[in-house]
Amino acid sequence: MAKAMKGGAVSESVPIYYEEMSKVAGTENDKQSITLIATDDAYNFGDYITLRSRTGHKPQVLTDRGAIISERMAEMMDAKVGDTITVTDSSGTERKVRVDGITEMHIGHFMFMTSGGYKHVFGEQYQSNAYMVRLKNHETSNVESRSAKLIKLDGAKGIVQNTTSKKQVATIVDLPDQIMEVLILAAELLAVVILYNLTNLNVSERIRELPTIKVLGGLGVLVYRRLKTVDMLGALKSVE
Repeated sequence: MAKAMKGGAVSESVPIYYEEMSKVAGTENDKQSITLIATDDAYNFGDYITLRSRTGHKPQVLTDRGAIISERMAEMMDAKVGDTITVTDSSGTERKVRVDGITEMHIGHFMFMTSGGYKHVFGEQYQSNAYMVRLKNHETSNVESRSAKLIKLDGAKGIVQNTTSKKQVATIVDLPDQIMEVLILAAELLAVVILYNLTNLNVSERIRELPTIKVLGGLGVLVYRRLKTVDMLGALKSVE
């Protein structure tokens, strides 16, 4: 496995500890999945995942005191920097973690720790069980192709791609635009229908009015002038 993480299509990689944790929280009070990522190379961790605050983009530094959690996770647990939160690990044991920072992330619930912080919380020696990998070619098709090859390696249990998160973000961002396009189209169709009906109504009223004026002795030219005057006054009134 370690050999496959070097050279070839891989630009660089770093060993990490990866674990899926959980927490019963949220508006529905249901079980939420939390991804724990711990590293023994906090100095270079920023080359893979950017940890920063949403306001001011202030860098969030990993320390051995606690964990940096994602903004969405902080909102779910109503947690602030300095608070102590409780999460459940994969074995069902509850773990208390100090919130050392909150990073800008709007998709998923994440918790980042150093190897020292992991040992402090779990009471166990840190040992990596996964790799974070950066490919030389970031195209989606290449990522999927390389993922298919890596999953076939001995010891590989699963692969998590950040392209999935990117697709989710793109879908969320594009959805309001699609809705606005539908609303604009519906408004344009409605305007055409209304103007068409108003024009037909106006013409039908004028058709009734024209014979009446002629019977009363009005001249055709005067009648048409009167109709134009009425139409112009109506247009000016609508502009006001």
